[in-house]
Amino acid sequence: MITRRHFLAVQAAAPYLDRRAAPLQPGEAPSPDIDDLPFVPVGFFGPDDPKHEAGGAVFMGVQLALEHANARAGEEQKPFRLFCRWSDDPWRAGASAVVRLAKEDRAVAVIGGIDSASTHLAEQVAAKALFPLLDPVSTDETANAAFVPWIFSWAPGDSVLARAIRDGLGGAKYTLLAATDHGSRQLARVLTRMAQPAERHDFQPPNLPPEPAQDTVVVLAPPSALCAVVSRLPRDSRVICGPTAWSRACRGRLARPVMAPALEIPRPELLRAAEARFQAAGDVFLQLAYESTALLLECIQSAGPNRSAVRGRLASRFAPNGRRAISSVILEEVSPS
Repeated sequence: MITRRHFLAVQAAAPYLDRRAAPLQPGEAPSPDIDDLPFVPVGFFGPDDPKHEAGGAVFMGVQLALEHANARAGEEQKPFRLFCRWSDDPWRAGASAVVRLAKEDRAVAVIGGIDSASTHLAEQVAAKALFPLLDPVSTDETANAAFVPWIFSWAPGDSVLARAIRDGLGGAKYTLLAATDHGSRQLARVLTRMAQPAERHDFQPPNLPPEPAQDTVVVLAPPSALCAVVSRLPRDSRVICGPTAWSRACRGRLARPVMAPALEIPRPELLRAAEARFQAAGDVFLQLAYESTALLLECIQSAGPNRSAVRGRLASRFAPNGRRAISSVILEEVSPS
């Protein structure tokens, strides 16, 4: 039996096994009659509602990228068609939704989920059904630690974000306020390894943590809880937040400016186009979803509708650990407006 100590020792010596670069036998075909379909099926494990609180912005980015790809395609190319499957209780019905994307909808590849927890669910299915899974927005690097060569992640990872927060702290003592959701816990774990907090309070929303003892405060929480926590902090506190501060759900609800790791260089023209198309607000997660989906569709066009061939194209565009090669990000101010 492999003990935890042995596993960690192996990880320290060789943190990533580059199984994505190894040639594979063709994966399970999307369906025997895929060539007879008048479209190329692509799956999205997320809601198909632009106004969905948690995943609407991600859907907007995915759908807009698909529409733009279809508009650029030649007459001889089949159009892409997006199939969406979702459950607001993903732990109960999420895995079966991903299975239906792979089996019933015969998706060549799947985009999703909309956060770290739903991405882990999709990963478990991809590991067995053998289809490319493109994770557009999750920063949780444990999704890539299982060495599943079919999953690829676009957003900066938690270790990159934690380094930016650590550098922004500048060695100052700080209080860590971390919600108990999956994404916040993972980022808090990585940050704590890099910069031990002087004080830490974990809390489960809608409950809120006690007032911090330190002047510098790091808040890691989902958007609604993050806004509530920030509004209760002393006005002279120096506040650094996690990436959810960039969510459209925080726009107009933050009580003050905060600092947060920048996930991407803003593309205002893309956000304006998406907002005009869907009549809903966009954010950086829309942009991440758009850019990652555009890359996936490019790989499908060049490789053809074969899951293994698409996986090979994606592998050449990502680091051996399956994440986009991003060495660093910086802290930027998030405006309340």
